[in-house]
Amino acid sequence: MHELAHDYLEGLNHGNDMSDEDDLDLVSVSGARGMEDPMSELSFLRQGRSAVRGYNLAVEMLVLTEKDTPIAYIADLVEAVEECKSIKESAWVELSGLRAAAEKDPNDGEKLAQLGFVLNTLDEPEEALSVFTRVLEHPDTLSIESHRDCLNNIGWHHFLQGEYEQALGWFEHACRLKEPVHPTGDEDSEDIDEDELDEPYKLALENVLLTLAKMGRLTEATARLEEYHRWFGRLPIYESTALEKLGLQPDVIFIRSRIRNLADEAARS
Repeated sequence: MHELAHDYLEGLNHGNDMSDEDDLDLVSVSGARGMEDPMSELSFLRQGRSAVRGYNLAVEMLVLTEKDTPIAYIADLVEAVEECKSIKESAWVELSGLRAAAEKDPNDGEKLAQLGFVLNTLDEPEEALSVFTRVLEHPDTLSIESHRDCLNNIGWHHFLQGEYEQALGWFEHACRLKEPVHPTGDEDSEDIDEDELDEPYKLALENVLLTLAKMGRLTEATARLEEYHRWFGRLPIYESTALEKLGLQPDVIFIRSRIRNLADEAARS
């Protein structure tokens, strides 16, 4: 292990002198040794605010550093540890209040959803799944954003269990869930953008792509990837890399879609 990584982990463990084996006891083994690109996985966890899993992975990656590991790499890991630690601590502070609010008003879907999101942050997937399931019993008390995220999180739970058919159904539901349209007489109805009503939920569509590829439905995944390109442009690096490993070429499909767009524009001019 790099000396700086060791000293940082020692400080993280309140100054106790530690061997490499002791360092590994800081974490629930997250599998960094077997990951092809643990830094990409860490970035994905940070983006999703999976604080406990991100913290554990970053610490394990520090443990696995060597004497010649670049300083910038160690600094990135220290930054990740600090960020995840802060999010984790804030979530623990919020948890009791959110539990109390959900117990006081068990029919308030929004309060339940916020509890579920914090449970996910703290890597309590089974309890979070139970909460998200309860949330869906009260759709009228949910914002569209929370409703979509609850559906997406249920789908992700099934995805991680290898239950891809079930995961796909939840992701598709989240992808197509729409904001309720105001009645015709509502003064806000004129402000509704029809294109926005048709726009799929970006995160859920990314998960649809991953799931279709996992299921080997590459032709369908390619068609949905082209849909993604029309709405959102190029696929993010994590999802793109994952799809490449499963047999798709997202960047090739993206470039070809842009070539077709240019040809269509030229034909119209």
